[in-house]
Amino acid sequence: MNNLVLIHLSVSVSLLYASYIGLQSGPQKSIDVLDGFIDPVQFFDEFVIPGKPVLFRGAAKTFPAFNKWTDEYFKSLPESDSFSAFAEEGKKENRGDGAKHLSFSDFLNVYQTEDIYYVNPVPPFLAPDVPIHHPLNCPFVIENLLADNVMWFSSGGTKSVWHNDAYENINCLMRGTKWFIMANRSETSQKAHIDMKDGAYSSVDVENVDVNKYPGFKDMQFYNVTMEAGDCLYIPWLWFHHVNSIGSNLAVNIWWRAYRTPLQCDHVTQLTFDQVHFKDGEDEEKQMPLNEAAHQNIYLHERMYTAKTIDPSGFLDSVGPALDERGLQHVTDEDVNKLFELLDSDRNGLLDYIEIDKILSVLPKFMLQFKDEL
Repeated sequence: MNNLVLIHLSVSVSLLYASYIGLQSGPQKSIDVLDGFIDPVQFFDEFVIPGKPVLFRGAAKTFPAFNKWTDEYFKSLPESDSFSAFAEEGKKENRGDGAKHLSFSDFLNVYQTEDIYYVNPVPPFLAPDVPIHHPLNCPFVIENLLADNVMWFSSGGTKSVWHNDAYENINCLMRGTKWFIMANRSETSQKAHIDMKDGAYSSVDVENVDVNKYPGFKDMQFYNVTMEAGDCLYIPWLWFHHVNSIGSNLAVNIWWRAYRTPLQCDHVTQLTFDQVHFKDGEDEEKQMPLNEAAHQNIYLHERMYTAKTIDPSGFLDSVGPALDERGLQHVTDEDVNKLFELLDSDRNGLLDYIEIDKILSVLPKFMLQFKDEL
């Protein structure tokens, strides 16, 4: 029996006996699996706009990083000695542990024996080894939506908190195995127990879920995804997830701003990380319509935490003041009501989670009507 099979068996047994997150309800669902990447327009049409995860099997095997990134290769680079970053302490994440400041080469010397893992943007001297993931290689995405990238590097055994992210995400695995337990935000917002609002995560112990304290997990539909080296996973914006890393583990992800509108992509670019600019926290004025749409989507979902719908009055109370704060004083209540009507697909006078998600594509266009005020 090979080591990989033993790893799978040991993890399966530990999950079974530890009341691990994802085992509290009925059978877990699987997601779509494709061989390799698809083009940006197809990716947005079939997966991003409907908010549907997909696993791109073997897609990262074409990356230079996939074959080059060994510990020996890293240590051979002189920049490893001078480049410094932070390694998070505690491979079972609780967001309360500290971080250790050390050089990249020092991390390589100790990560196999210490309870730490590397969570930083890809070092500049390694950025040429990582291409922009092909489904994102569209000029509009490159110029407007890219937010950040992260290199996740450990000896294995890392376990994330149950959380969601404020960005869309493609995670590509260079070595090791990852298990993702996920849940659709639109199906499960009221059950997810995201009680740490500032960090958008849950205080639940992912290895031993107390269903009396967190009863929502008993009724939640979970999705189970296994990534092997070379796979890339699309995690839709705000989907809840937990990640368990097995064996020496190295992954790179790209976060980009939520944009649920069909792409106009006249040509596909071929760029690497060193050739693009990730804009997390930058260009806020230029990105304001996109950012405001994402912000309003999150805010409206939070208002709906104890109810399944929102009516015109509640929508006006939420969106109207926010647009005023953005300098759109000429937006009237009638304008906001028209926006509500654009979202209300079934014309029942109420917005549900699915209709609220349409704000990602509708609100930027709505705001551009008042572009002279932006």
